[in-house]
Amino acid sequence: MYRVIIIASVVLTLFPVVGYTQKKELDEEAYRSWRRVDDYQLSDHGGWIKYRYIFYDNDSANAFARNTYYFYEMKTGRTRILRDIDSPVFFAKGDWIAFCKVKKEGGGDGERVAYRLKDGYEIAIPADAELNDSYPQIAYQREDRLIVLNVMRRDSVVLHGVFQYYLYGKKWNVIYTSKEEQGHVLRNRIVENGVEDVIYVDKTKSLESFYFYERVGEGSFFVGADINCKEKLDYYYFSLADKKASKVLSAEQMEQFHIDRYSMRLLDGEKQLLYCQQEGKVVRSDVQDEKDESFQLELWSWNDLVIPSEQAKSGLRRSRYSPILYLLDLDSKECHKMCGENHSELYIAEGEHPVFAYEKDERPYSRQRDWMHDQRFDLYLVDLRNGKHELLEKELTQAVHWSPKGDYLLYFDNKSHSWVIVNPRSMERNVLSDIIPYPLYDEWYDRPNPPAPYGVAGWTRDGRNAIIYDRFDIWVINLSEVEKSYCWTKNKGRENNTVLRLVDPGRNGVRIDLIQDQQVVTFDRKSKSTGLSKLSSQGRLTPLVQENVAFSVLQKTKDGRVMLCMKQSYQEDRNLWVCNGQGRNMKKITEVNPQQKQYSWGTAQVVEWTNDKGENNQGVLYLPENYDKNKSYPTIVSFYETHSSDLHVHPVPGLSQAMIDIPTYVSKGYIVFQPDVYIEIGKPGESAYHAVVSGVRSLIDRGIADSSRIGLQGHSWSGFLAAYLVTRTDIFKCVNIGAATVNLTSVYTAIREGSGQPNMFMFEDWQCRMGATLWDDLDGYIANSPLLFADRIHTPALIFHCDQDEAVSFYDGRNLFLALRRLQRPVWMLNYMGQGHFLTSRPAQVDWTIRLQQFFDHYLKSAPMPRWMKEGININERGVDQKYDLVE
Repeated sequence: MYRVIIIASVVLTLFPVVGYTQKKELDEEAYRSWRRVDDYQLSDHGGWIKYRYIFYDNDSANAFARNTYYFYEMKTGRTRILRDIDSPVFFAKGDWIAFCKVKKEGGGDGERVAYRLKDGYEIAIPADAELNDSYPQIAYQREDRLIVLNVMRRDSVVLHGVFQYYLYGKKWNVIYTSKEEQGHVLRNRIVENGVEDVIYVDKTKSLESFYFYERVGEGSFFVGADINCKEKLDYYYFSLADKKASKVLSAEQMEQFHIDRYSMRLLDGEKQLLYCQQEGKVVRSDVQDEKDESFQLELWSWNDLVIPSEQAKSGLRRSRYSPILYLLDLDSKECHKMCGENHSELYIAEGEHPVFAYEKDERPYSRQRDWMHDQRFDLYLVDLRNGKHELLEKELTQAVHWSPKGDYLLYFDNKSHSWVIVNPRSMERNVLSDIIPYPLYDEWYDRPNPPAPYGVAGWTRDGRNAIIYDRFDIWVINLSEVEKSYCWTKNKGRENNTVLRLVDPGRNGVRIDLIQDQQVVTFDRKSKSTGLSKLSSQGRLTPLVQENVAFSVLQKTKDGRVMLCMKQSYQEDRNLWVCNGQGRNMKKITEVNPQQKQYSWGTAQVVEWTNDKGENNQGVLYLPENYDKNKSYPTIVSFYETHSSDLHVHPVPGLSQAMIDIPTYVSKGYIVFQPDVYIEIGKPGESAYHAVVSGVRSLIDRGIADSSRIGLQGHSWSGFLAAYLVTRTDIFKCVNIGAATVNLTSVYTAIREGSGQPNMFMFEDWQCRMGATLWDDLDGYIANSPLLFADRIHTPALIFHCDQDEAVSFYDGRNLFLALRRLQRPVWMLNYMGQGHFLTSRPAQVDWTIRLQQFFDHYLKSAPMPRWMKEGININERGVDQKYDLVE
């Protein structure tokens, strides 16, 4: 039996918070107490909010927590707690939920129930019942009976002889096929009052494969044309507008055009039919030839689509066979070929009477996947009236959009770095960078592949305007008269160094009325805080939420009157907040980790300095609690790409999977510094040197970092950069190098163990940022290979690299270790055997967390050396003596 608790307080805690004078350091016990808010949902009308708490690292506690749900009532501020329930789902506008009772060993039946939240009234329902989003109705089928039950009134409507059905509308209506005395029938019924319309009836012929498209109120079905041949079927179309069905194609016509009935799609009502016709057959023998296993041959061919190593990992996937696609005019019976064999998907324009579609052809680039990260494609406009293909652009990588009415096509051109609008009827093109004086692509993007645009926010409801972003502001693009486009936010984002984006919780693209006020999320690039503002139709911005936090709108009701939000900062955990549609009456409804107050946590701030290239550089500086500028603290520099924008992201303390856990080290008295690193293509190591070392020197000059107590850490991409840095400077007292690429000349053609794919794409088109082949920039590949300059490394190193690393070859880590060992430099290497790029085994995480801290404590806190560092662990001691104890 599940349990129900109702409480008035919103602070729900399993942890005692008591008075104390000395805050504790974070440790493994603390990690087991940390939770997150999970499976949260705002009901449709905003009356209730569902959530639960899940522990990050406590499976035994989660056995209870995962089946304990909280339901916060907006009207009263009370919280109803339901224990021992599984998979609760809102229905009936959120006034009801359906869930399964958790089976208890030796008791409980695990039944599914519908439960009214306001008073706890419940009723048992079938496990497979459909739920009505708007009304307290459920539906289920038993044999040939369809039962629609009102769970509030406990009355039901039962339809007999039902084969197929489709429920639609807010207060359910149903379209269904049945067999009755008068024959095979397709009916439409209003469930509430029982009013029915017969759409089709036939005394002898059976109805099959009934489809209904609710958005347009139209559907189709097949009727057996010959009782002696099930394959002969007539094709019918129906519309709820006139409640009538009409034959579209006879079985003879279906056969005449060789139509695959599973591929059929009606367009423009009953005027056009899109379908596939397979010309020829793909021969696949069911009987496999006997294998010759006297020897094994692996053939690598220069023109294979997929190399053997990748085939071995993912299996040889046959090229997806796409039959020829045709469009049939159902009046004239004129047929046009739309796409050839093995074509890409056809994207048909929106609107009632589509005339055009587009096709993305990836075939010219299929063999380039070894050295290209982004999938390139050529864009074609397809005329549905005659199948004519018009090439619009080559080598695109970004999404393509039809306007809501299907009268304009919007795509992002990588060559001009601009959105392009195409009128498919006139073929008039407008390049928006000719109209908008600011870049529409990410100017700070520092990888070789094409930079992404700032994005399309959506469209106006009338379909006449597109809403797009530049780096800061929001633009309204008049599709038919682009010269009338304008900056909706009047450049206020750029003037205030603030990024403005329309609220779109589902990220599905907005549909807005320009005459109505809208909500925008604001990101202040200076303070790194996120807020909420109101944007008027005239472009005036009114702040609604302004705090030094990361603020996000998670969900909002359809009418926009209630919003579920999240606020967080380095010190404030990720809790749920609820407010009205104007961002007012903000209420905190969860208290996810109140025990954090017991622990030393520290602070975070953005620091700025001028790097070696004379450019402004930023990073995040974490200081211990009660930081005293007159004291000396150990400092760890730990980085990966950029960090300053994440100043207010709340970290979760836990065991190390690779990198240090920042709040734990800060809790133990460390300063942690995370500099932003932007890369010049072809010079990754040099770029990191200019950013990181200049930042460290800046901290030393300001008296923040003690020059004799600074350590460095990097993993994967930043592991490579950390290895490079210690070939250039002795500023670091020690370094942890994790899963690093150390010889670019050999890794360029190495195979990634996880995917079987060669690494070339990483260097030419992606994160390693060389932007050229090995042969086009041999000097650059050599200059960025730390292994080749290992003799310049004087910094004691702890290498972390596991033998099952799926991303970076284990041999790179081992090669660096052997090089430093040969040079007789202090170096240790930890290989958690059987583990990959990150540690997934909890015992291994515990061990790594201990050893990593001992390494840094020894060099940066002058702690005694642990015995494993002094003596090593030989093959006979593995698992017997971990040697954590310190040697004085």
